[in-house]
Formats: sequence, C-alpha cells, structure tokens
Amino acid sequence: MSHLPGNTEKINSATKNKNLILVSVFVLWLGLLLGSSFLAKNYIDKTMLTVQQTNAMNVQNLESRLASLSDEMKQIKELLENTDQTLTSSDSTQKALNDKIKDLDKQLQALEKSLNILKEAPDANN
Repeated sequence: MSHLPGNTEKINSATKNKNLILVSVFVLWLGLLLGSSFLAKNYIDKTMLTVQQTNAMNVQNLESRLASLSDEMKQIKELLENTDQTLTSSDSTQKALNDKIKDLDKQLQALEKSLNILKEAPDANN
C-alpha cells in the first residue's frame, strides 16, 4: 500500500508542506533575529551618541570651571604678593615707629632727669 501512486503524492505533499513550514519558520526566525539586531544596534548607537554629547558638555563645563578657578588662583596669588609687600612695608614702618618710640623714651628719660635736677635745685626765690 505504501507504494501506491496516490499515497506517494500524499507523502511527497506532506513532506513538502513540512519543509515549507520549516523554511517559513526559519525565515521568520531569521527576520526577527535580524530585525531585533538592527533595532538593538540602532538603540545602542543612539544611546552612545547621547552619552558622548553629554560627556562633551560636561567636559566643556569642567574646562570652563577649571579656567575660572585658574583665574581666581592667579588673583589670589597676586593679592598674596601684594599683602606680602604690604606686610613688609608694615614691618619697616613698625620698625621705624619702634625706633622713634625708643628715641622719645630716651628724650623722656632725659627730661625726667632734668626735671628731677630742677626739683632738687634750691629755689631761686628763696
């Protein structure tokens, strides 16, 4: 019975249908695989581009802040140098004042001695 012409056509037809279904499923699976790969690659590329743009903006912000900090550091350095010069000037001024005070102390002591001498001297009226 299996060698009957009608049965062979049915077997060939069933085999062809199975093969057609398998090929269709394989093509569908391959299409889904390629489509999802394309979508995944597209998503990854967009995400990477977004990250790169964000990083570029952050780098620009950091460079701007770094330049600003550098300028502020220069200003602070200049102010410190000016302060150092002022302190040096103040030190010399302080030294001059101290010297003047010492001179005035010596003059005061001399005047006190003179005053004491005048106090001890006999009164001219007596």
